[in-house]
Amino acid sequence: MRSSFPFRLALVMALGATPALAQTPAAAPAPPTPPPAPPVAPAAAPAAPATGTRAPSAPVPVGASPYSEAVQKGDSLLLARDFDGAIAAYKAEIDKNPALGHYRTGEAQLAKGNVAEAEAAYQTALKLVGTDDKLRSKLLFVLADLKERQKANDDAITRWKEYEEHARTVAAAKGYPATAVERVKRNEEWKKISADAAEVRARIKKRIDEADEALRKSTPSK
Repeated sequence: MRSSFPFRLALVMALGATPALAQTPAAAPAPPTPPPAPPVAPAAAPAAPATGTRAPSAPVPVGASPYSEAVQKGDSLLLARDFDGAIAAYKAEIDKNPALGHYRTGEAQLAKGNVAEAEAAYQTALKLVGTDDKLRSKLLFVLADLKERQKANDDAITRWKEYEEHARTVAAAKGYPATAVERVKRNEEWKKISADAAEVRARIKKRIDEADEALRKSTPSK
């Protein structure tokens, strides 16, 4: 009988090599192939040259005044305290814009100290103002303020109430009704102070008169 040793030896060697093969780590998988880059967009074609030349825009005037040359001249003279020159310039505006001319004349007269002339100019402007609500608002204001300066409290209160009514009901006037309410209150307080002061003066005068009379009676006649 042939010996089976060589066969067994070959079988043992084959079985011993199998675990070694199983323990060998597998090679890392190859990284995935990146997707192809997107195609580069073609460069934009240059813009076609303009076929015509655009006209330049007209320059916008800076600080242009809405008033006439006469009013601007009057304003400059008034600022320089040349009151007579300002009055003359404003009067030149009366033919073109009577209400504005009289109003500005009143402003110059008041700055000069001519209160009566200023009030007369304001009153004339108020009669000629027409539908100019903003100018009417200014005129009502300056007339009320003028009466207040003259300490004519009753007239000032009447004027301030007229201004308040106009400022409150005419939105285009852009007035300040709260200011008028405050000025009415102030004039009413001044009226009360003046009345109280007058009462005190009357009492003092009465006591002086009584003292003079008592002294006269106590002094023997010669």
